[in-house]
Amino acid sequence: MQDTILNFSEKELLILQDTDFYLLKHSATKKIMDLLGHLEVGLKPLALNAGLSIHGLNAESGKIFRGENYKGFPYIILDCPRLFHADSVFAFRSMFWWGHEFSFTLHLQGAALEGLREKLYEGMGLLKGQGFYFCVNDNPWQYHFEESNYIMLDHRFEKSREEVMTKSFIKLSRRLKITEYQETELYGKQSFELLLACLKK
Repeated sequence: MQDTILNFSEKELLILQDTDFYLLKHSATKKIMDLLGHLEVGLKPLALNAGLSIHGLNAESGKIFRGENYKGFPYIILDCPRLFHADSVFAFRSMFWWGHEFSFTLHLQGAALEGLREKLYEGMGLLKGQGFYFCVNDNPWQYHFEESNYIMLDHRFEKSREEVMTKSFIKLSRRLKITEYQETELYGKQSFELLLACLKK
């Protein structure tokens, strides 16, 4: 017989009995996935017409998927365009993180990065004043906006620009408040267009 009885807090008991929360979570999740689906439709022609010469890049179809635990919270992701290989990464990742924000991130690594380093170095000035963050983490798979991961590009522009030529991966990201969800498609497309302009410099 178990000697210790688990005790739930009053709030935990309320959640355990609350069917409305999961019904609302389901409907809200569907709407977020629809938002990202609309964004995918807008991103594809931009990617296809960008003239990116990156071997293996899929610019014709995005991928939307979701998970339940990034730092304890659910998330939904759209990758479009996308290339994830062991030796090459080029991805524009749009992410909804429950309770936090939307983010729009360019991830360059490996062969894809090597082919674009100099262009990004020359074109990065176009991102100044546009609300971009530069990843300072050693782990390319973190997406939170704490200072251990992202620093506002404008606050350390010259240092970030130099790091473009030396880091093993580059991530540049913008964020959008959840309450501004109606701007998701426009803001996501604008973010991608600004990044593409850098890579054409």
